[in-house]
Formats: sequence, structure tokens, C-alpha cells
Amino acid sequence: MKTVHFQAIFTAVFCLTLTSGGAAFYLGSQPTLSPAQNRLFDGANATWTMGTTTLIGLLASQSNDDDDEADRDEQ
Repeated sequence: MKTVHFQAIFTAVFCLTLTSGGAAFYLGSQPTLSPAQNRLFDGANATWTMGTTTLIGLLASQSNDDDDEADRDEQ
């Protein structure tokens, strides 16, 4: 059950991160941006940064959980 929750959270964070990264890349490649597009770019860039950090944290916590389970199995 724990793995199902992890996969759902990981998939949601991954999709949002990928979407915001694509939007930031697209808007960043435009020659000029309107004020509204500039705000959207800032939000997408911030979401991309937070999402990337969250994905690394999720993968690290999953790795630690696997190590803890292996230690319990050895005892």
C-alpha cells in the first residue's frame, strides 16, 4: 500500500514539474514577454525548481525506506 501512495505522489509531482518546466522553457525562449507572460514565467520557473527539489527528496526518502526494510529483514 505504501508503494501505491508513493507512485501516485511521484507521478503527480513529476507531471506538474515537467509541465511547468516546459512552460518555463517555452516562455523563456520568446524574444519579448508581456507583463502577464512574465509573471507566468516566474511562477512556472519557481514551480519547476520546487518540483525538481521535491522529486530528489522523494527518491531519497524511498531509497532510505528500502534500506530500513533491508535492515529489519536481516535482524
